[in-house]
Amino acid sequence: MENTIDNEKAHQVAELIKESKYTVVLTGAGVSTGSGIADFRTPGKGIWEKVDPFKVTSITAFEENPQRFYHFYRPRIEILSRVSPNSAHKAIARLEEMGYIKCLITQNIDNLHQRAGSKKIIEVHGTLREAVCRKCGKIIPSKVLLKKIETSEEKVPYCECGGVFKPNVVLFGEMLPNLDSAIYQSMRADLMLTVGSSLQVSPVNMLPQYCLDRGGKLTIVNFMSTHLDYLAEVVVKEDVCDFLPAVIEILKRK
Repeated sequence: MENTIDNEKAHQVAELIKESKYTVVLTGAGVSTGSGIADFRTPGKGIWEKVDPFKVTSITAFEENPQRFYHFYRPRIEILSRVSPNSAHKAIARLEEMGYIKCLITQNIDNLHQRAGSKKIIEVHGTLREAVCRKCGKIIPSKVLLKKIETSEEKVPYCECGGVFKPNVVLFGEMLPNLDSAIYQSMRADLMLTVGSSLQVSPVNMLPQYCLDRGGKLTIVNFMSTHLDYLAEVVVKEDVCDFLPAVIEILKRK
């Protein structure tokens, strides 16, 4: 297969990472598309083209109709047992292992960064690894959640206390519990590398601005254009699964 990577941009990104003293990575759904998980906004493919997120994945929708919520969400939980980290996840974990990445902020809830080996992670939108009872606070792993859905006549996972289990993710209308930590890391960064994020979801889409406001640099790797492209040192519109491993290979030679 022919290498279509823009080598000049790969070298530029590698050099920025090498020169940086505190690189923070921000990832979005585009990192996981190579693992078979659909993103939300790619024209013709994004999940939100088919459903209204506020009708199915808001906290109001969950509380008003948990059965409809799980009709949408259950397949997204089930697919996690059938997918694996891709070369982009592994490249980001390798950058951390090499000492280049100080922190990874992810919008993703699929646990693939952890499975790839990343350790210093802030999950700003929560995780599908587990679910929490809205009434008593009990936490169960996603495997148990799926069993409860399967065995429930209503296909709703009830807790022994009578409450309903909710995936431990941040739904539309909920606060982000880790936002302060993400802002702090963004302010410390002298380089922020955003990967696979359209930078459309607030307030996470403002994190790169915290880095820029403190004099840091920004690099964007994403197929779609973002509102911060004009402020980035390098904008790369290539497959993250090909581009990031290429950057790793360059850094190995430096």
